[in-house]
Amino acid sequence: MARIENRSRFTVSVKNRDDLTRTFPFDAQEAVKAYIAELKASNLKPKAGRLNDAYLVRFRTVGYPDMNLTVGSEEEAVELEQRIEAERRRGLFIDYTKGWKVTFGDLLARFLREEAPRQASFEVQGYKINAMLEDGGLPRIDLSEVFAAHKNPHPKLRDWKPRKATGRAVRTPSASNHWVRKRFAELMPEDINDYIDDRCQAVEEATVDRELDIISAVCRIAIDTWRIPVAKSPMDGVKRPKYFNERDRRLKGDEEQRLLAAARAEDEKLSLARRLEELMSVEREASDQACTTYRRKKIVHDAREAYMDEAKATMVHVPLFETFVHFQLMTGARRGETLSLTWANVDLDEQTAFLPETKNGRSRKLPLRMALVRLLQGLPRDGDRVFPVKPEGLRKAWARMCEAGGLVGDHELRIHDLRHEAISRVADAGGRSADSNGAVGFSLVDLQAFSGHRDTRMLLRYAHLCARGLAKRLDAAFGDNPKEVAHRGVRRLKKGAGVTMTEIVTAGAMESAEVDSANDSPVAPDALAFPAIVDPFAEELRAA
Repeated sequence: MARIENRSRFTVSVKNRDDLTRTFPFDAQEAVKAYIAELKASNLKPKAGRLNDAYLVRFRTVGYPDMNLTVGSEEEAVELEQRIEAERRRGLFIDYTKGWKVTFGDLLARFLREEAPRQASFEVQGYKINAMLEDGGLPRIDLSEVFAAHKNPHPKLRDWKPRKATGRAVRTPSASNHWVRKRFAELMPEDINDYIDDRCQAVEEATVDRELDIISAVCRIAIDTWRIPVAKSPMDGVKRPKYFNERDRRLKGDEEQRLLAAARAEDEKLSLARRLEELMSVEREASDQACTTYRRKKIVHDAREAYMDEAKATMVHVPLFETFVHFQLMTGARRGETLSLTWANVDLDEQTAFLPETKNGRSRKLPLRMALVRLLQGLPRDGDRVFPVKPEGLRKAWARMCEAGGLVGDHELRIHDLRHEAISRVADAGGRSADSNGAVGFSLVDLQAFSGHRDTRMLLRYAHLCARGLAKRLDAAFGDNPKEVAHRGVRRLKKGAGVTMTEIVTAGAMESAEVDSANDSPVAPDALAFPAIVDPFAEELRAA
């Protein structure tokens, strides 16, 4: 059952006195009467009326939730009443009122609380969503409270701890984020497109595209999972920024040697620091019990100077970062895969390293070359992980190594560039090697098994490196090994042609004799002296 209520505004006017015209809400009848009385007291003739701008349609139907909708005219109200009642009778009704009761900011906050902890990238998504909320004038959400309250966080977040706030702003604020306060049903693609245009002026297009991934995920889950229907998703019609940020950085010249030298220097510093800590363990405990900061620093400083010579003489050099560089260049693993690798998943006898979970959600095994196995054998097994380094520590060490090796500025080298270098080397080396069966080169499928890409289209950038091996495989497959070649316009037989030059000369002489006898002309005695111009395939050509 539906009921229509007129909620249009009241209006009071005086003829030829537009300055005295006033409007009142539908429930301000007492104010209307008071204003009319005031005008009449001034010897004016007010006229009261009502606009046709707001009608409330109330639906109360058994088996359906109560629904209140407001439209702009009586005609729209009647039409809406008839349409919804007809759709409910046929079971085709869709309740769009939910989208008018929540803002997109509400959906962002709900996504952060309910969905983001299920993903390994919870922390990164939390920072981005909080930044969007803050730019829109909404309060930030404490990530530690969200994580503690979630029932089923991602397994990788088992030991997650929130970072301490530094007070530094690492994100450029956006002045066009007011749209997050709009109701979900009225959010339009133009709002998001304006946001894209403004953000692209402050950050890279790739950064904006990743933020759009979150917005798109919120819209999709709100519609499909939370059942908040809208006429059309706000992301339909959004024009994502176009960009090309694919790096093709390869190691050149002596860059690899300089990088490895810097890694050895970093390992030496780390080994020295580790040995110093072992020697000054007693002094470290004493510094922890000191009363003042000055005293603590003094104890540590004196201990370092006292044990430095002994530490240099007795330290054991552990090639941690040097092995890390070799590992990246020989396996092409991702940084996260390498740092998460445990000794339990490394089989040096079988020359494999098992990755139970990768970026694409699937497990895979890394082939370990013998040279890499020997390097891994030289690492200590003090803990579970092969490379006991945290991402932040690796980032700082990598920056020092690149600075020492001159791999900064225009020659900047990133950790992920080593993965690209490794895959490129495998693709290039395949065209110059052959197995026991004579097969040459690696195909894109072989590269996919090596790199761990789920989609071979991601490997098309390496296809040109496989061309040499592919050409040789085509020769082997189609038997493209002609028995004769042309040299300076003259045919020459190749080794293994299966026919002798005498047989060719004899066949050519017989063919010439037949042709000359048919023409009643003698055979030239010099015809047999030039076997190179005799066509041994003439008979085949005539038959064809």
